[in-house]
Amino acid sequence: MRSYIYCAFALALIAAPANAAKFTMQLKPTAEQISRMQGGIASVDSHTALSSVRLVQPEGDLKKRGAVQIIVMNHGDQPFNFGPENVTARLADGTAVAIISYDQLAREEKSRQTWRAIAAGLASMNSGQYSTTGTYSGSSHGTVGTTSYSGFHSGMATVSGTDPVAAAIENRRIFDNLAARNAAGREALQQNIRTTTVDPEQMFGGSVAIELPKSVHKGTADVPMIFTVTVGGDVHTFDAVLKRR
Repeated sequence: MRSYIYCAFALALIAAPANAAKFTMQLKPTAEQISRMQGGIASVDSHTALSSVRLVQPEGDLKKRGAVQIIVMNHGDQPFNFGPENVTARLADGTAVAIISYDQLAREEKSRQTWRAIAAGLASMNSGQYSTTGTYSGSSHGTVGTTSYSGFHSGMATVSGTDPVAAAIENRRIFDNLAARNAAGREALQQNIRTTTVDPEQMFGGSVAIELPKSVHKGTADVPMIFTVTVGGDVHTFDAVLKRR
């Protein structure tokens, strides 16, 4: 039981978000850039003769981490590689905003799946168990030789065991839930950009995960932020602001 508590506590630590301020991110297009909306989500396009980049504003709140969508297009006559290493971010004061690599995200997801499996295995050990308590009473009488006797007795009894049918149903629910959560984690992971060659007149894109520096949570004002996306030999810069909620 103690091991189960420790494992469940560790799993909660992995899954629980940090106690941090909430922000929304708003992109601020320059005069040379194009602002767009699709399905209520804002994006900004930056164009050069050889490449185009679209940065899509994150939906919802950002706390410790968030993700931006980036789409690039190759207008040149030579292929180029594009991945998270081609994206940098910083606050207006120069503080770096970490870009989380796919490999790190994959390691974190593997760790979460390991703890989920441990918790599911421990939970399944108690599946189908039952326990019921009742009272009993009665009287007895008779003779031993020529001596007669009578008596009264009462007490409490506990009956426990395992119902195999209930155990099978509960275990199926536990491991179906585990499989669903793992599948959702893998699907979310696959949305993140991995380094890919983009051929001429081709497009490529996906998510890039960011981790906000601790300093953004200490103030009370909105926080300006700058993204730099390097595509081939071109450099595309995007202004944004983290608005405190």
